Amino acid sequence: MTIHPVIMCGGAGTRLWPVSNLARPKQFHALVSDKSVFQETVLRFTGAEGFHQNPVIISNAAYGDLIAHQLDEIGVTPAAILLEPEGRNTAAVAAVAARYLADAFPENLGLLVASDHFIGRPETFLAAVRAATPAAKDGFITTFGIAPSRPDTGFGYIQAGETLDGQVARVAAFREKPDAETAAAYLASGAYSWNAGIFLFSPETMLAELAAHAPNILAKSSEALERAYLDGAFRYLDAAAFAAVPSTSVDYAVMERTRRAAVFAPLDCAWSDIGSWSMVGEVSSRANSPAHIEIDCADCTVHAADGQLVALVGVEGLIVVADGNRILITRKDRSQDVGRVVKELKLRDLKDFL
Repeated sequence: MTIHPVIMCGGAGTRLWPVSNLARPKQFHALVSDKSVFQETVLRFTGAEGFHQNPVIISNAAYGDLIAHQLDEIGVTPAAILLEPEGRNTAAVAAVAARYLADAFPENLGLLVASDHFIGRPETFLAAVRAATPAAKDGFITTFGIAPSRPDTGFGYIQAGETLDGQVARVAAFREKPDAETAAAYLASGAYSWNAGIFLFSPETMLAELAAHAPNILAKSSEALERAYLDGAFRYLDAAAFAAVPSTSVDYAVMERTRRAAVFAPLDCAWSDIGSWSMVGEVSSRANSPAHIEIDCADCTVHAADGQLVALVGVEGLIVVADGNRILITRKDRSQDVGRVVKELKLRDLKDFL
């Protein structure tokens, strides 16, 4: 049974301002290599055994041409580019993906992944997905729990229950982002993993669980796909039908309600959601051109657009991002607060800087 990558290209990435912006959010930028994060995600499956070579892409209609261009740059032909008129969260994405695969590739499993995550050991990740296919064939929606390296309060957690097969177990519980004390207890117990928001499923199972637990989401998402306007590889979901889809996550709509939730854990594949500049700095191999200058500096991260020179003298623990007429300077321990800059720009109506 072939595994069909379904790549979600939503999200604004406000904590990665100024590079991530409304016209070109973080997944379409070269943050960690010489390719965009979206391209790296697509290439992760290209040529991989057991994976379909024509991914399904789901994104906002505003990014259709950008997606097509970036796919063309890496020589990948999509099975389809499904374009949303507006964002309605991941339950709608799962519903559209399952309906599309059920119609076009009913024998395939779907693998729903974000376009803006980093995986440092891709072969470990791909092997885990292959190992989880028996559970998916047996009717389980299998998510992937990342082996926690620290008691992080920024991620949701998954508690593993009864073992099904190898490293795949039933989900005992999903936990919200914890406080520091609770996160430390989760780490010490060894029964919890980070929720990476990756799902392996048969279209039949996902459709059945949506019908049971989120029928309105399924009905309106299916209607939006059925009434989609076709233009080559693009399928523009019907705006009226899609606007009526309740906006919620697939975790809330399905995974926390179904009895068919499973988790492969712990998965140690050097995963990061690269949700802040400090996280980008930890994994990036991208080189600035020209190379930035540091004199008597320590522990600094610099990301400059091509052609921009940044020089640092006598500082430490800083993040400096230069992108055209927008410059960010912050301490590494405040990188999670960069999204507040975007809020301030909106309050000041400085749209040209968003």
